[in-house]
Amino acid sequence: MYSTGEGQQLPGKRTAATSDYRSGRAELADDAGALALADVSAIARMSVRPPAPRVTRRALRAAAVMIVACTAGCGVASAPHAPSGLERQVANGERISAATRAHAPRQHASRTAGPAPAVAPRRVSGSQVTAIGDSVMAASAMALESVLPGIYIDAKPSRQMPAGVDIVRRLAASGRLRPVVVVGLGTNYIVTTGELNRLVRLLGPHRRLVLVNTYVPDEWSKEVNATMASFVRRHPSVVLADWFDTIRHRMYLLWPDQVHPQQPGTSVYARTLYRAIQATRHAPGAPPSRGL
Repeated sequence: MYSTGEGQQLPGKRTAATSDYRSGRAELADDAGALALADVSAIARMSVRPPAPRVTRRALRAAAVMIVACTAGCGVASAPHAPSGLERQVANGERISAATRAHAPRQHASRTAGPAPAVAPRRVSGSQVTAIGDSVMAASAMALESVLPGIYIDAKPSRQMPAGVDIVRRLAASGRLRPVVVVGLGTNYIVTTGELNRLVRLLGPHRRLVLVNTYVPDEWSKEVNATMASFVRRHPSVVLADWFDTIRHRMYLLWPDQVHPQQPGTSVYARTLYRAIQATRHAPGAPPSRGL
């Protein structure tokens, strides 16, 4: 017997309450299920992200140029300013570089340099040298032209090895590539063995290659120098100008960016390259000096 007072419920009332309770449970279950599905869908959308864009070597090279450029000048590029000492030095070096090209004979040698009659080795003159580089070489162009008058210099900031290979190709095709070729690239990004192999093929058997390694406070500098050292070991006719070892204990000769030599340091850079250029006379398989 069910109570009809505060402690009792009539049979009809209990049936209705039970029905409402069950209906409410069902609605809650449906709502919970819908919420659960919505949460799963949201989590799935969060978990499945669009694929990251592929980073190409070209993009890495561009980023590397920005890093080195900022190392050298971002601190003073935010507002109008008078050119810094480093900027003036590099700009002046670019003018000297352009002048050496303007005054160079249009046809200095045949497209494929050949051997000459044997004579006693003599010093390599500037008129026998093509030098291709980046801003480090541009900053040192005055000193380089001083120790090797008549040298052909093509040095430009932010340049990387692929551009250097293209310059060598154009000079070789036009008959203007000289018997000793100096390549100072690696400040702005890595150098690959494939690129060095292409240089050697473009030079042919009767020209000599001098590679200038780097001193840059970035990780790729170590890779550049290791690649060049390994290549020189496998190619005895290629000579290494070891700028890294020359300057690493003379940091006071560099600008605060720890990349470019100040004016006194440019003389050290030029002498380092001069010694390597003269060493090509004694490299295995080197042509006689008159052929240079």
